[in-house]
Amino acid sequence: MRKKNFCLAVLSASAVLALGASFSSFAAWKSVNSEWVYTDNNGNNVTSAWRSDNGESYYLGSDGYMVRNTLLEDNGNYYYLRNGGQMLKNGWRFLENPSWQGDDKVGDASWYYFDNNGRALRTTGDTVKIADIGGKKFAFDMYGRMLTGWITAAGENISDDSDWATATYYGDSEGDGSLVTNAWVYISVKDDDNEDDNEPTYHFYFASNGKKTVSTEKTIGNVKYTFDDRGVAQDSWVHNSDKGTWKYYGDEEEPKLHTGWFQAVPSKELNSNDHENGTTHWYYANSKGEITIPTADGEVGVAKTIDGKSYLFNEDGEMLTGLRILTYDGSKITKISSEVDSIDTIKNMDSDTQKLLYLSDSGAAKTGTTTISLDGSTYTFSFKSNGSPRGVGETGISDGYIYMNGLRLTADEDTKYQAVTYKDQEYLINENGTIQKNKKNIKDADDYYYCTDSKGVLRHERSTEKCTIKH
Repeated sequence: MRKKNFCLAVLSASAVLALGASFSSFAAWKSVNSEWVYTDNNGNNVTSAWRSDNGESYYLGSDGYMVRNTLLEDNGNYYYLRNGGQMLKNGWRFLENPSWQGDDKVGDASWYYFDNNGRALRTTGDTVKIADIGGKKFAFDMYGRMLTGWITAAGENISDDSDWATATYYGDSEGDGSLVTNAWVYISVKDDDNEDDNEPTYHFYFASNGKKTVSTEKTIGNVKYTFDDRGVAQDSWVHNSDKGTWKYYGDEEEPKLHTGWFQAVPSKELNSNDHENGTTHWYYANSKGEITIPTADGEVGVAKTIDGKSYLFNEDGEMLTGLRILTYDGSKITKISSEVDSIDTIKNMDSDTQKLLYLSDSGAAKTGTTTISLDGSTYTFSFKSNGSPRGVGETGISDGYIYMNGLRLTADEDTKYQAVTYKDQEYLINENGTIQKNKKNIKDADDYYYCTDSKGVLRHERSTEKCTIKH
């Protein structure tokens, strides 16, 4: 404590007698046995009563002597009589707790504050006494002792280390004893319910009234936090089973709500294997902190546009990368493939129910034309810059090429030319995939001849003989 400790002093007889100089009525005050007494008009010593003199209040004990250097209980109130006997007003005193208090603090010393009536501030009902002194808040128990550490709403110190959850206030025991307000307390507590650590260190936040923040979500410094019914700032993952949402609050060092992009180890409920292995994933949460996760029955993934780019998240909310085939039932994604590593898998896609996405290492779906290596060979793909989701493999004719589910169709290696079917028509393409338009008697590696129209569609079946028909 930083308040200055008081020092008990015993006055000599001459010093006590000298106190008479401060009294205005010499007829009433008398020195007896080097102490002061007060006589009434009949000459009797006044006992167990207050007397005022020169603006100061004094107390005469049961023996008639003026009480000094004493914490006094009178008519349910507590007062402190200073060295000269005067009642202390508007001040602090660090005093030994007297035996009449009758609890485990007897014999220890505590801080007391006495108001402008000389009364010690103290709890008198079911609610702790909180007082503003010098711009700070302080809590006092039923005897007027300043409380520090964990404090209940009724004005009692928490004595059992495991009962901290029931406390409402926290007094700064390492500083001046004032209640923590508008501030965090990072403190170790005993918690037998914590499976990982029975003496964890938790974050608590105390509001302007000094009360611990409990059972709510609160924005502090433009950052959102959630507190349980004990007042512990929640870290790690929090699941709302009613809404089916997940939120992430970081670790115990910084238990704040994460929004936007963040990387974390999944909870055991989301992905038990990666949780146990400590494998991290990227997640994206909205402004409420809810991660992007499918919510419809039977849905196993969701594509989301973020800052103009398309991303794919699985049923655990994890951002996915790589070449993926999505299977749809209407607008719902009902299956997401593992990363595709075979060209045959793409060639065998069902164009009616499946779509191809190529997700970069950053998770964003690629758009436009790109090359991908599969089965030891390089293939050209085209992914749409529009549509839903953005980045789906293109199906159609574009810039003189035919694409099916994003894959550019090409003639087999060393064939020179090959006929392919698109929308029930046969087109002639070369090994680079270029559609052969307005061709007559163009010959492939097997010496077959082809003729095409202005769109590259075959005019007739291939032939070992040159076409002599005028087209």
